[in-house]
Amino acid sequence: MMELSDLLAFWGKARPAHTEDPLYHPALLHCLDVAAVASVMAEEDLTGESNALSLALPFLVALHDIGKFTRGFQQQCEAHWPIRTFGPFRLTAAPRHDTLGYWLLRHHCGKVLEPLMAGTAGPARDAVLRAIAGHHGRPPLEAHDPNDHHPPGICRQSSVVAGAVAAALAEVFRPEPLPVIGVKEARRLSWRLAGITTLADWLGSGPHFAYVEARSVADLSAYFHTHALRHARRAVDAAGLRPAAPRPFAGLRGLFPAIEQPSPGQEWAEKVALPDGPVLALIEDVTGSGKTEAALTLAHRLIADGRAGGVFVALPTMATAGAMFARMRDSYRGLFAKDSTPSLALAHGRARLDARFTDTILPMGEDGDLSDEAVSGTSQCAAWLADGGRRALLAQVGVGTIDQALLAVLPARHAVLRQLGLASKVLIIDEVHAYDAYMRTELFTLLRQHAAGGGSAILLSATLTRDLRRRFVAAFAEGRGAAAASVTCDAYPLMTLASGAALAETPRDMRPGLARRVVVRRLADAEAAVAAIAAAPKGAAVAWIRNTVNDAIAGHAALGAMGIAAELFHARFAMGDRLRIEQSVLAHYGKESVARAGVVVATQVIEQSLDLDFDLIVTDVAPADLLVQRAGRLWRHRRPGERLLPTAELLVVCPNPIDDPAEDWLKSVLPGTAAIYPTPLIWRSAQAVFAAGEIDTPGNVRALVEAAYNAEAPVPAALERAENRDRGENSAASSIARMNVLAFGDGYSAKAGAWDSDTRTPTRLEDEPQVTLRLARVADGRVVPWANDAAPEHAWALSEVRVAARLVADVSVPAGLSAAVAAARAGWGRWEREAAEIKLVVLWQESDRWVASRIDKSNIVGSIKYNDSIGLECQ
Repeated sequence: MMELSDLLAFWGKARPAHTEDPLYHPALLHCLDVAAVASVMAEEDLTGESNALSLALPFLVALHDIGKFTRGFQQQCEAHWPIRTFGPFRLTAAPRHDTLGYWLLRHHCGKVLEPLMAGTAGPARDAVLRAIAGHHGRPPLEAHDPNDHHPPGICRQSSVVAGAVAAALAEVFRPEPLPVIGVKEARRLSWRLAGITTLADWLGSGPHFAYVEARSVADLSAYFHTHALRHARRAVDAAGLRPAAPRPFAGLRGLFPAIEQPSPGQEWAEKVALPDGPVLALIEDVTGSGKTEAALTLAHRLIADGRAGGVFVALPTMATAGAMFARMRDSYRGLFAKDSTPSLALAHGRARLDARFTDTILPMGEDGDLSDEAVSGTSQCAAWLADGGRRALLAQVGVGTIDQALLAVLPARHAVLRQLGLASKVLIIDEVHAYDAYMRTELFTLLRQHAAGGGSAILLSATLTRDLRRRFVAAFAEGRGAAAASVTCDAYPLMTLASGAALAETPRDMRPGLARRVVVRRLADAEAAVAAIAAAPKGAAVAWIRNTVNDAIAGHAALGAMGIAAELFHARFAMGDRLRIEQSVLAHYGKESVARAGVVVATQVIEQSLDLDFDLIVTDVAPADLLVQRAGRLWRHRRPGERLLPTAELLVVCPNPIDDPAEDWLKSVLPGTAAIYPTPLIWRSAQAVFAAGEIDTPGNVRALVEAAYNAEAPVPAALERAENRDRGENSAASSIARMNVLAFGDGYSAKAGAWDSDTRTPTRLEDEPQVTLRLARVADGRVVPWANDAAPEHAWALSEVRVAARLVADVSVPAGLSAAVAAARAGWGRWEREAAEIKLVVLWQESDRWVASRIDKSNIVGSIKYNDSIGLECQ
């Protein structure tokens, strides 16, 4: 039997020579640190598992790093090589230590594991062990020969050490035997167990666990109970993970005291009888009806009833997520008890650039605890949770892009951490009509898995087709292991509540004052749009919504040529400029705006989840549901005094949707629109909308959308080829998504998906590859970021803009600046320096634009032009 001192000689974490602190932290003590975090998580009900597996959780999690007791891992630090056990130092080829750990657990720890897992044999046991070992974001690899007990990196002495480590840990925890766990149940549990182990390892590796000298520890049980548990509680607290107690449900006004009269939809959310177990709610109501408040009211009921611990609100874009975060800051504390400290986090790739979020991040002390300056405010987020999108999902209340949630069902690194974060929450997804075939397939998978794990979901939309509503209900029912009930109701507004096989569809009246008739008038082309905007009354708030960035820039220029000053808002601005323009648009045309006169030319960035109000909207033709969305920005709020126009009017630029159009019917007038929307869908939408002559809410909204998306309706002969191509592309996109999503039935394993970094796992199927341009300028001989920020990493992020890769194959370096460019890139992170899709663009000023030379994929030399009020153009 090995002595404790021999086991403590194996390093788990090491650092260069230091004059005071220990040079390494023993792997065995790190295992106990992480087990202590798992124990605290179980105490605080952060694991989501009431299964008997949770009783053995600290012991199982303690085994996570057993792969560090091998030659393959210990060789990474020759200074701490355990010479007494392994003899003279020598290098050997070896896989990752998580893979080594899985092999050790599977083949060399049976003497200890057999009494614990006697009723869990074969594939079921493997699923549990794989989840414990695979704590670095992806599952461990399988051995090429499953019968080879000593693959590369594991010598016979390693197997002896592993058995001794497992025995020592078992002596600390003395785990009771687990109940019989079948293969299917073990594979389901493996996803949750992998997430718990990953989170515990992250916290157990943090600043609360200082290095401890091996010689100072004589008793592992005493170390665990008197040292590790104490530090684990501090780590969980400082990370912002301690659950917040719910506030008893006190009706809609308990959350939103400013709402004097609930809308019919909000009243339904407040009073509808909730069946037992997880529920799916679909809220279809007009823009401005208070769907978000209705969803949060329903979520509060579920939280107060103990069915959820928080909320995650998912939106289509970073702009809409940022706007929703601003709204949530004012209301989310109403979900929880007054003396609680719930965290609110913004989850998307650029969250750290949004001042609305960074203002909520609590300052931390040097030891990782909250600093003395950290005080309770109206909203707060622990710095640990704020550090990355995957952590943000662990906050009690999260707001982010739908991509952050979808990464939980894709083989992205740390998908299990996202799954753990979402598992205890009510998942609210806004604008569910807005996703393409690829993302819808991912979304169905997310709903299935969320329901299977006992989660509830609330879906919001201005309107859905009956088919899409049916598919959402079916996905949720499948996750609950039930047959889906039939979706039959076509009323609007409509509230749908599903739980397993049960389904209730409840028509509701519209909120008083929101029923309206928007006149729809066709404009022949962009020139007619410019003329209509020029003819608008002075002082009116006008929006021109264009379907592509190039068209928006062209429209802005056309208005400028007429002497009409307009603000331009699209996605091809550097991030810092885009955030500035977004705030300007919200301030000028938002609910509380007063001086509203002006014109904004924008892309689809203003049609979803942004609370904007215009007197007149001109728009390129779009699918009928998006036209309904855009019309919802007309006369959205009651204003003092008279509107400057006699009626709400939506002017739609569109070729005449005659019964026998030419094949290039749409492309001849709006080539950009034809490139992004299926021509048959636009033709059906145009026929329906212009035949009606109005968008009558609620009268014809459902009929317009169903007519546009009626796949059974014939199309003109000239459009049949396009129709077949679109169907094929949608089918292919769905197939690609089905291949890309995780195979949850396989359990947490390498074969469950093509595991990769979450920066390279696609949540969206791009028609063409994209690249990120980092805009820069020259100051005092140095290449510096376009944006100004005290933190260089933020300045570079604020200077980024995404474009199609075909536009920029390469960017030339200005003469004499090669060394300065190299110096600028040297300050980037390693991944950013090595990523081929990130390009540094040095701009120099010419007149009112900043320019750079570029080469496209055809080797044609051109230029990049940038202006902080126009955005980026490739010419």
